[in-house]
Amino acid sequence: MFSNAKWILRTTAWSVALLVVGCAHSKSGGEQEHYCGDTRMDPGEECDDGNVTNGDGCDELCQLEGCGDHCICSPEADITDLIASNDLYFGYAVLGADVSIPDCGERETAKEVYVSLTPDFDGDLVLSTVHPTTQVDTVIEVRGGSCDGTSLGCVDSATTDYGGRITVPVKAGQTYVAMVETSNDGSGVFALSLHRPGVCEGIGSVEEITADLVSGRKFVVSTVDSSASTRGRCSAPIDNNPEALLRFVPTRSGVMVATTAHPDTDFDALLYVRQGRPDGEPFCDSSEAELACANDSLPWGTAPVLRFEALAGRPYSLFVDGGSVEARGEATVVLGYEATSPVLQALQGCDHDSIRDDYGFFAEAGQHIDISANTVDATTAADLRMRIRNPDGSELHEADDDFPCRHPPPDFSCPEYGFTAGTSGLYCVELYVGVHESCNDHHLANYELTVTADDQSLDLILFRDQ
Repeated sequence: MFSNAKWILRTTAWSVALLVVGCAHSKSGGEQEHYCGDTRMDPGEECDDGNVTNGDGCDELCQLEGCGDHCICSPEADITDLIASNDLYFGYAVLGADVSIPDCGERETAKEVYVSLTPDFDGDLVLSTVHPTTQVDTVIEVRGGSCDGTSLGCVDSATTDYGGRITVPVKAGQTYVAMVETSNDGSGVFALSLHRPGVCEGIGSVEEITADLVSGRKFVVSTVDSSASTRGRCSAPIDNNPEALLRFVPTRSGVMVATTAHPDTDFDALLYVRQGRPDGEPFCDSSEAELACANDSLPWGTAPVLRFEALAGRPYSLFVDGGSVEARGEATVVLGYEATSPVLQALQGCDHDSIRDDYGFFAEAGQHIDISANTVDATTAADLRMRIRNPDGSELHEADDDFPCRHPPPDFSCPEYGFTAGTSGLYCVELYVGVHESCNDHHLANYELTVTADDQSLDLILFRDQ
């Protein structure tokens, strides 16, 4: 009657018994009796992994095994080359093993994935599973030497939704084992990155600029005091240049533009941007979250011009990095929304001193530039005025009352100006109402701004919008 059952002779300190592995026997009253190897934790069992095989972390008596010579625990991969690279290690919990219990977390029966690494420096190392791929809670533990080495640190991401970060001290030439355990053995997929602490950890020039977006401010950063811990996908294969970081959360969606095209930028710069999660997680050190990367790009000269689709309410990390070997220094960043001439926009009021829209546009030396501003409708017509500035910020011209407006009240004229660019760079046009504050609607002044270079419409950056 037991021809299809597998019989195993097992000897314990108390008895010798014949057991049917994985089968349940009925007790009186229909209650089922369970045994070691049936995946059910019973009184007296420290573990039950569904078998009675020694050496897999749970022995034939369902007692936990230490990670000694008899324990099957070998790293799946050596990920040393991933340190400070754009590449990630992708792990799958279903391919792991329940070999040991980490020092933190509560998932005693979850599987772990082990990897090894041997840094070539003394200092701190950051390990992170905070990436778009990671869709489960993770526990990260770093151990010295081997799987059963001394724990250098452990972090459970259960309180931070998905993914976690840990920083541990390391020594050059010493091997370490990182263990990643997930909350779901069957579908626990995670991404793991490794880097030295840098701007994502607050080292160097790091600034939160949300309150100053489209305020007209130009952001001055220095990369000198940072450390080289991240790189964009358009960075050089070997990039030891430090970075500066600007963090922000836009209040409206649209294509944003950033550039370091400014006379005060004193080194070959590179820009890249990474988008965070809707819940506010910034994904700062995740190459998976990178939206765009820009090095030198024409026709904007030798400075990078970065365009990316921004979503309102999402966190963004904008990196200013070196575009060539040993490139570092101070940069001035212009950041705003993309606009294409002719632009239909509005001034939200009629205050000559405080309400102004600022645009940037790139012109090559020798190009002929024409700029004009016109009214859009009679209801919101206003006495428009504009000021043009050179790339160094000095005033080139203030235009006022140069031609009849499309919708002019009796005394309204509109501004225009034409000139030949004396130098290549990012010029600025500022639009506002005249000193007499003559507006049909003192809360709104619709206008149309046209900027051309050699009769060709130009792309603009709206970096002050009121």
